[in-house]
Amino acid sequence: MRCSTWLVPGLFCLTAAAAADAAVLYSPEGNRLRRYDIDSLTDPPLRQDILIERASLDAARGRDVNGPVCALPGGSGGFIMGEDTGQPAVPPGWGVFAADGTQIGKLTATYFVQPQGDPFGCAFDAQGRLFTSEIGDSASGPATGQLIAWFPPFDRFPGAAGSYPNGDASTHFCKIASNIGTATGIAIDEAGRVYVASARGGGGGVSGSAAILRFSPPFPSGPDAAGGCGRVDALGSPLADAVNVNVEVFITNPNIPTPSSLARAPNGNWYVASVLNGVIAEFDPAAGTFLRRVLSPPRPGLPAPTGNPQGIAVDADGNLFFADLQLQLNPGGGIGPGRNGKVRWIGFEADGTPRAPVIIRENLAFPDGLGVLTGTVGPCTSGCETTCAGDCNGNRQVEVNELILGVNIALAAQPTTACAVFDGDEDGSVSVAEIVAAVAAALAGCPE
Repeated sequence: MRCSTWLVPGLFCLTAAAAADAAVLYSPEGNRLRRYDIDSLTDPPLRQDILIERASLDAARGRDVNGPVCALPGGSGGFIMGEDTGQPAVPPGWGVFAADGTQIGKLTATYFVQPQGDPFGCAFDAQGRLFTSEIGDSASGPATGQLIAWFPPFDRFPGAAGSYPNGDASTHFCKIASNIGTATGIAIDEAGRVYVASARGGGGGVSGSAAILRFSPPFPSGPDAAGGCGRVDALGSPLADAVNVNVEVFITNPNIPTPSSLARAPNGNWYVASVLNGVIAEFDPAAGTFLRRVLSPPRPGLPAPTGNPQGIAVDADGNLFFADLQLQLNPGGGIGPGRNGKVRWIGFEADGTPRAPVIIRENLAFPDGLGVLTGTVGPCTSGCETTCAGDCNGNRQVEVNELILGVNIALAAQPTTACAVFDGDEDGSVSVAEIVAAVAAALAGCPE
């Protein structure tokens, strides 16, 4: 699988990749950034690494990162994603990173709606503008999700040059919409139209239902009056002269009651993920007409057996990847992510028939976004050949002696290095839930 031809310019990548560059799946989870070499999915062993560790485990370079990952224009290998180290003292925002994972900038500040505000979606247009979404109030209450346009340069911090952390606000942005119901995934088509997933509706100025909203240009060209952003809202944010301009409901469909993200198929169709009912559906790009389900759970209920897709991404070969939140009913009521989140891969037959999703890695904490970038990942290291909880020797079976070892690790009688795969969330310890997951694997077998 090679990222050599981009079929929809400006959507997946703004610059063509050299034939020698490999495609790498960037997958944040548990406040850190994992990467998977896509070629190694069909040519094992799986090559993977952690490019950015969570801040609590790496004081120097660690960052608490989340959400989709978008390549910076220009081919540097740099990227942008959600970054909220030190919040609430340091405001959440979008971290800007060099190819090696070093943070070189941050976009943050005056538009976040607390306590629910969080950065999520990102996409660059052909002019190099960055469009991002801020989730807003995700569960109930008024629709406060937002769509923001950012203007280069991006490789800087608010406040003193190179300073981090700080509580200063970025200034080179313009708010385009501020009443989207749970704004999540973003994508941009070849005509420069911006698509935003509204997971619960009730905003956007056009719809009371969950939908994919489409915003059409012209958009502000700068963060000031000369650029069409001459107003200021109640939060002190630069505000577009025309808010919610040229916005329409592009897709609203019962197959996707909770749209969470979208991505373009190589044939130009749209894939839309619906996290709650575990569906990824395909839609016509001209009118947003429903075509088929690419992912459909065999039965209703939580967690969905085939996954609850939050973020999705497509590579140049048409492979579809999704972050599975493994939604579950909480004991005290409500729905939330489970402890066994996953990253999954859907391949397609020659006739376009989707294959059953394959688990790339499991036992993940809150995998919520994805991105496909170019780069390389080194050879597999100890413990990465298998992600089956408790399978210490990698033989795809969990044996009694391995369970005993796991209990000893949980009791601190053995170090986690004695069987690192027990420590699924890699927090340096083995919890009761991780022992239970290993017991389940011993009884039911390791997942394929």
